[in-house]
Amino acid sequence: MSSIKTSQKKADKSERWVFDVSDYVSHAAWSNDGLFFAVALASGPIRIFNRKDGSQKTIDGHKFGTMEISWSQDNSKIASAGQDGQLKIWDATTQKLLKSSEAGSQWAEHITWSPNGNHIASAAGKILRVWNANGEIIQEYKGHPSTITALHWNSTGKEIATTSYGRVMIFQIGKIEPQQILLYPSSLISLSWHTSGKWIVAGTQEGSVHGWKIPHQEGEDIDIQGYETKITQLSWSKNGKHLATVGGSWIVIWDFSGKGPQGQKPEILKDQRKVTQMSYQNNGDLLVSGTKDGVVLFWRQTVPQKTRLEKHVGSAINHIRWSPDGSSLAICTDDGKIRIWDSPTV
Repeated sequence: MSSIKTSQKKADKSERWVFDVSDYVSHAAWSNDGLFFAVALASGPIRIFNRKDGSQKTIDGHKFGTMEISWSQDNSKIASAGQDGQLKIWDATTQKLLKSSEAGSQWAEHITWSPNGNHIASAAGKILRVWNANGEIIQEYKGHPSTITALHWNSTGKEIATTSYGRVMIFQIGKIEPQQILLYPSSLISLSWHTSGKWIVAGTQEGSVHGWKIPHQEGEDIDIQGYETKITQLSWSKNGKHLATVGGSWIVIWDFSGKGPQGQKPEILKDQRKVTQMSYQNNGDLLVSGTKDGVVLFWRQTVPQKTRLEKHVGSAINHIRWSPDGSSLAICTDDGKIRIWDSPTV
């Protein structure tokens, strides 16, 4: 049984809530109004926490485990994907199941609501499916060469990009075949689409970052090698000029203004601890990172090497999420704790 308590750390007034779910958090997401923080648990349930009063609700989730969750734009619903191969849509207020549909014959690993609120995209094995907001399927694509590893909508919500081995595919809503296929001979495992739509960037299993200018033309790719480990973390700054990437213990920041970072020297934030999570602040100039040994580091974008704040939480950090307005930060750790902090002054 989970418990709630307010922080007893009198010296740290920024820590608002500590929740103990006694389970591993497989995915986490803020509601678009920043009032609620939801987590998908490895055992199946979905927990919803109220940032202001600390109350919480429980959704049944998926048999065998919930993989990912995504809020609707009006914050009234949560879509989820799970190891039972189902896509489910829940009423976030009553916690009732509104719709359950088969997302594929395998685990449904990824799910994301479009920014315009009109569609939901899900991935199960090699199958991409796009649904309307009521959970009715409108298109399907089974032609990926391997398991889909990531999904990302463009800012308009009219196109969805996928990664699988050796390629990024871009699909337009209402069209079955991919609108564009971007090739790169590597295992692509992370994906981010710039809000302007100008760049798509993917991180690889082999420790590199590859980017494509959109619309794509030959010779406009960027390829950045030399990371210590695979690239699972990608985050754009609020002004869209910088992309932060993680490989091992370094955060490497690339300048995407102008023609892009190819041939330029990046900003490197060095720390000896392995970075597990990283994200730029929404509506602010902080960059936060979390480490395997349970340390949260805050960096200022304007002077990243000179000013930072450290906070210790005692367990490996598996999720860090800024609220949409950047005023709150949620941290999930391997010991089953979820912390809600007010954004610190650094």
